[in-house]
Amino acid sequence: MKATGVVVEYNPFHNGHKYHLEMAREHGQGDIVIAAMSGDFLQRGEPAIVNKWKRTEMVLKNGVDIVVELPTFYSTQSAEIFAKGSVEILGALGVSDIVFGSESGDVKKLEEIARLEEDEVFQEGLREELARGVSYPTAFSKTLEKVLGKKGYFSPNDILGTEYVRAIRKKNLKVEPIAIRREGTGYHSHDVAGKIASATAIRKMLAEGSEGIREVLPEVSYEILTEEHREGRTAFLRDYYPLIRHEIILHRDLLDDIQDVEVGFENKLYSAAVKYEGYDEFYEEIMSKRYTNARLQRILIHILLGLTVKHTVKAKERVPYIRILGFNEKGHKYLKGIKKNQEIPTFTTLKNVSKKLDEDAKALLDFNERASKIYGIVKKYDQRSIPIMLRGEEQNG
Repeated sequence: MKATGVVVEYNPFHNGHKYHLEMAREHGQGDIVIAAMSGDFLQRGEPAIVNKWKRTEMVLKNGVDIVVELPTFYSTQSAEIFAKGSVEILGALGVSDIVFGSESGDVKKLEEIARLEEDEVFQEGLREELARGVSYPTAFSKTLEKVLGKKGYFSPNDILGTEYVRAIRKKNLKVEPIAIRREGTGYHSHDVAGKIASATAIRKMLAEGSEGIREVLPEVSYEILTEEHREGRTAFLRDYYPLIRHEIILHRDLLDDIQDVEVGFENKLYSAAVKYEGYDEFYEEIMSKRYTNARLQRILIHILLGLTVKHTVKAKERVPYIRILGFNEKGHKYLKGIKKNQEIPTFTTLKNVSKKLDEDAKALLDFNERASKIYGIVKKYDQRSIPIMLRGEEQNG
């Protein structure tokens, strides 16, 4: 039995994701689909709209066969680290290919750019652009234009795709990258095109109480999302501002140890936190041309969770473990078939897990579990001790 891998956040799972999943089955080589899904905090520096267990339920019922967690020390990081963690987890689970959405849908182009990233001329040009104070995506695009002499050749929305390709190559994995061109609205667009809307637009619709949300979600996603919203369990970054503000003020002297906080920026964070009780005013105060919104928000999540440079160094060294969040009958059969070949400790329950992990891996697991507890301070949810197991008749996909 072969497996196709996808890297996802599903925040929440919508009709565009359903299309992507169908394309993964059509273009991938796998008999099943394994999703490496971000846990309770995400790559754009946000808490997940609903917790990882509810999102696992959503995606299993929409056709994914196995869901594994992309831990917080990967899921809230830059494209390079996010992709590294995702690709290595899926590679360890034996996927034949990884199918991902891309602005261009052109794998050869992404491979060319991924190779170029390791070129010293490119890296020097990138450093020069960053020194001018522009954001990383802007610096990346400008450097590519200079090195290749091609204007408009690269979209910043393809950065993640290039990092998937590069991670596969660097690890020398026998995994084929397959890019599917994104359809419908842009990745972070607030527009709705027919029955397709971005996750950003859907979260906005949810916050505003728009009835149109039902049209852009599969039925099971709609039912879970609206139920969680009615119960007050949907999460937004602003909900966590009191905790973030507390951490900034209490641990001012430790802010320069936090991942992605550059020298001097801790002072700006501190003065804004002291000055503003409201999140909007605070955020406006710390905005900078040097930082994209995603990077700024990641910094705030890293402060909230205490994600330091040391955590990141350990996470980049190796994937410490793989945790299974859910599976259906086909997924269960696949997992039993590969169990003996696992190089990375893989588990379905935290019971006795300490015996399987060394000290560094256990520390990262503890960090990830603590992150979920912090999520639960503001948006409480029931932690599961075992994966979600779906019978055949419960799956819609």
